[in-house]
Amino acid sequence: MCLACRDSALGDSSAEGSEQLVVLIEGGPSGTMIKGIRKGRADRIIGAVMGPFQRIVFLFAVTISMFGAYHNLIITAVAPKIDHWCARPPGYENLTVEEWKEMAIPMETRQGVQRYSQCQRRDLDTNATVPCDSWEYDHTDYKSTIVDEWDLVCSRSWLVSLSQSVYMAGYMTSMIIFGQLSDRIGRRTVICIALSILLTAGFSTLLSQSFIAFISLRYFVSLGVSGVGATSFVLLMEVVGPSMRSFFGLAYEFGWATGYLLHLKVAFFMRPFSELTWKVYVGQLGRTAGTASQVLPESPRWLMANKKFTRARQLIFDAVERNDMDKEEAEVKFELLKKEFEKVSAQKPCSIKVTVFDLLKKPTLRKRTLILYFCWFVNYLQRTTPCLSTPMTLGGNPYLNFAIAGAVEFPAYAISIVIIQKMGRRLSQSGCMLLAGIACIVTIFFSDVRTLWVKITFAMIGKFLITASYGILYVYSAEIYPTVVRNVGVGSSSTIARFGAIIAPFVKELGYATHENVPFGVYGGICILSGLTVLCLPETRGAQLPDTLVEGEEFKGPSSLPSKSTGVLEEEHKSAESPQQ
Repeated sequence: MCLACRDSALGDSSAEGSEQLVVLIEGGPSGTMIKGIRKGRADRIIGAVMGPFQRIVFLFAVTISMFGAYHNLIITAVAPKIDHWCARPPGYENLTVEEWKEMAIPMETRQGVQRYSQCQRRDLDTNATVPCDSWEYDHTDYKSTIVDEWDLVCSRSWLVSLSQSVYMAGYMTSMIIFGQLSDRIGRRTVICIALSILLTAGFSTLLSQSFIAFISLRYFVSLGVSGVGATSFVLLMEVVGPSMRSFFGLAYEFGWATGYLLHLKVAFFMRPFSELTWKVYVGQLGRTAGTASQVLPESPRWLMANKKFTRARQLIFDAVERNDMDKEEAEVKFELLKKEFEKVSAQKPCSIKVTVFDLLKKPTLRKRTLILYFCWFVNYLQRTTPCLSTPMTLGGNPYLNFAIAGAVEFPAYAISIVIIQKMGRRLSQSGCMLLAGIACIVTIFFSDVRTLWVKITFAMIGKFLITASYGILYVYSAEIYPTVVRNVGVGSSSTIARFGAIIAPFVKELGYATHENVPFGVYGGICILSGLTVLCLPETRGAQLPDTLVEGEEFKGPSSLPSKSTGVLEEEHKSAESPQQ
């Protein structure tokens, strides 16, 4: 998912036209609506209602989130770490695997254990040790993988990590392309384009006859996944009110967690991979694309902002009918909204464009920006790498490990909302990262088979905490940055985070090249360091948020600025509970 888009949608919630439009679609007591619109804060009076119109968008966005998780994680099913050895040459096929290993495969020490070599064999004529030129594979757990299809082992094993880095690079490209494109041609149009790319590239991946073709197509799969995921989330945020945005932002993440478990079903119950993917693409994703082309609406806010008032009116009155609202009241309110958007559009030429360099001009904001960049980088490195490697490197049943890792996502997202309300943003963020780092380091001391369950337990605790940290970070970042640079700040933070996702597979390779516990030491060390740097940031719970760069420089906590606005979640909580007038 594109966190930059999520925070952009959240950060724009103060725009009057946006709030009024959302209220018009959501519905409410007719006697209070016009009064609310004139105040520009209608959501404070009527709250936020989830009608049939919004449910269509929400269900689509969650479904896409599930497919996003599936694609991000499927590499663990198609390119797992499997045992291999030099293949038996012609004339030796009648030997059993054990007889062949005893005869021709030398022993070597890997991670302190004597094992048969995976990359060398003895020349049967000279008894000299020579590299393998072909391999045989253990298919006990995995029946069909790209590892054995293209011999991605030994000197070629790093290509698996390269494929995942290329996939993550597609996310970065997508953020640039589809983010701007959706502002120009509309949310629904971009969703349909990205879905077409996803379907075409995903199905073509099944027909890949070479590794180069595979990673190239995976890049376009990533482009499509990120494009449709980010844009559908923005569309969702534009049709639900500010008082509901944190709730639906969290609910959206449950789609990711469900996709995590869907991946488990893919990997275990529906092997081989080609058969499974055929069913997923032609079945579920195909139906999703069909639904998008037929019933998914355009963003009313985008239509109004781009002065497409005829289409906007048609869409809004369709929503009015679905949500069982009064059409006469809606007509009056639509005209008021039209005037508001015309007024805002007329003022746009006077706006000042901010860039990422504005974040680095002043010392205090520069320090906070660099700390947040580091936190985002570490969160994505941590969140991505354990997802890709933990089930494989912990030992034991990899499918059971995946099930546990997926299950912890649900309570982690739920508890993140609770603890930031009780403990505040700073301590919650720091505490989650510090404890996640400690949990990762503790796993190093439990490598014995008899204590494997302890290692898995602490690894899952670490995953739970880093998932909660990931949920907290987007709210915390949006509240620290001043309004004038909030979207730029969170968007650039998300971009920096992608670098963590790109190098994450190679941290896993470091473990294969040195010792299986080295990655956990790396995760733990940088996570603890990041948790400590968070303590240098101000608390934002209940704080009056800064609007200008000057206020951002002066902002030190809840009592540092004059009263005018509150934190993102507190603002939404108050608007949801304020009495109707």
